[in-house]
Amino acid sequence: MTEYQETDSQLAQRIAVEAAQLLVEVRSEHNLTSDASVAEQRALGDDSDRRSNALILQRLAAARPGDAVLSEEAPDDGVRVGCDRVWIVDPLDGTAEYRTARDEFAVHVALWERTADGAGELTAACIALPDRERVWCTDDAVLPTPSVNLDGPLTLAISRNYLPPGLDVVIERMTVALHDAGHRHASFELARVGSVGAKVDEVLVGKAVAYLFTGGLKEWDAAAPFAVASHQGFAVGDVPGIGFEYNRAAPLIGSGFVCHPALADILRAAVVDSGL
Repeated sequence: MTEYQETDSQLAQRIAVEAAQLLVEVRSEHNLTSDASVAEQRALGDDSDRRSNALILQRLAAARPGDAVLSEEAPDDGVRVGCDRVWIVDPLDGTAEYRTARDEFAVHVALWERTADGAGELTAACIALPDRERVWCTDDAVLPTPSVNLDGPLTLAISRNYLPPGLDVVIERMTVALHDAGHRHASFELARVGSVGAKVDEVLVGKAVAYLFTGGLKEWDAAAPFAVASHQGFAVGDVPGIGFEYNRAAPLIGSGFVCHPALADILRAAVVDSGL
């Protein structure tokens, strides 16, 4: 609990929701038609990124003036690396989907705090998905984990634009492991989804059993969705098994997954064995 009227989690939710509402308003202002040009779509994305980022930075500066911020849409001078509290934000995750009227975009707001050992941890987070009318926060009640039928088709959420190399090997090894465990009809299908927030949302609501990604994910893509998934009891794992680190000089995290707990061990083993 901070000395402020709002807890960090409440602040993260307020800002994420307000920024998400702004994105919907900006899209309405641009009023693009289905045959909008690429230039018009890019102008919408640029305007939305800029305005959402400005709102988030203003709200954080007013509410937590002593905190540092790492944002996809703001210059990073690296000073934050020495700070004890750093907000990690993505004002618009899934820009391509947002520009083309898909519902796979989100606003991410997360707080990293340095721990006594210097490593740090995510202590508050929120993802807002306005077109899906869902908001996930780290102070939400923990919901029952969606049921999963290991004998039926299982959906893996992956990037809309990038197919992880070696994915076919991972799927093959997971299928074999499930068959060996007695789930003879287990199979996998892929769902290509935009924003990381939207992919994690697919897992949280039970539309997918896992989200799998390879190196190249930025901290602002991952921090809020991964914190929320962990809060809700889902497995959030990096491939080596040492845990993700945030507020690094190069804000990049490696390969990993967000997964239904029933499949976590099988997925991790398959990913490690495949060398993904």
